[in-house]
Amino acid sequence: MRIIFRQWQLLFIFFLGVTHSAISQERIEGGFFLGASYYNGDLNPGRQFYRAKPAFGGMVRAVMNSRIAFKGTITAVEIQGSYPQKQTYYPSTNNTPASYSFQRTMADISTQLEINFFQYDDPHKKEETRFTPYLSGGLAYTFYRRYEEDQSGGSENPHFILSLPFGVGVKWKPADWVHVGFEWTFRRTFVDDLDKMGPGVIDPSDPYDFQESSDWHNNDWYSFAGVFVTFDLFHQRVSCNAGF
Repeated sequence: MRIIFRQWQLLFIFFLGVTHSAISQERIEGGFFLGASYYNGDLNPGRQFYRAKPAFGGMVRAVMNSRIAFKGTITAVEIQGSYPQKQTYYPSTNNTPASYSFQRTMADISTQLEINFFQYDDPHKKEETRFTPYLSGGLAYTFYRRYEEDQSGGSENPHFILSLPFGVGVKWKPADWVHVGFEWTFRRTFVDDLDKMGPGVIDPSDPYDFQESSDWHNNDWYSFAGVFVTFDLFHQRVSCNAGF
C-alpha cells in the first residue's frame, strides 16, 4: 500500500506541475467527459466498440496558444470481452463447449499534448477560430486489480501500469467560456493480463492458440470515445494586436 500511495503522490505532483506551469499561458479550461470504453486484445483482436461499456471522467486543459494545448484527464473506464465472440466459433471437446468472459473496471489518468489542425479560439480572431480537429498523444497511468496466481490458488492485487495514449478529436466553441467536442482515444498497454480475471478453461492470453508474436496478441489495448464539455476557468490578459 505504501508503494501505491507514493505512486499516487507522484501523479498528483505531476498534475499540479502541469497546471501551475500553464497559469502564465493563455487559458485554463476544466470540464467533464462522457462516453463509452471497450477492449482490444486476444479475446477481441480487431472489432471496434465491441461490447462497449460506459466511461466518464474529468478534464483540465492548459492552452498555450491557438495551436497547442496540454491536457490532463482522470477517467473511470469499464471493459469486457468473451471467447468465443460468436457461438459458431465454440471449440468442442466431448460435445462440451469451452468459453471464457471477463468484465473489469479501471481508473485512467493521463497527460497529453493536443495539436490543432486550425487556429482555435484565437483572442484576436474569435469568430474565425471557433472550430478545429486535433490530434493528441502523451502518457497515461492505469490502475486495476491484477489477478496473480499463488499457493492459495490466486488473488487480485492493486496494480499500476504505464500506457501510451493517442487519439483524434474535434472541438467547437459555441459561446464564450464554453467548449464542446468529440474525442476517440486509444491506450496501448504493455501487459497481456487485462482480460485475465481468474483460472478458467480458456487461457485468455492465447485463446485461439496463436502461438506467435504480434501487436494484438502480446499486449492488451483499451479505448474510449465520447463527448466532452469544458469551461474557461482562467484567462491571461491579452495584449493589443493593433500593431500587426
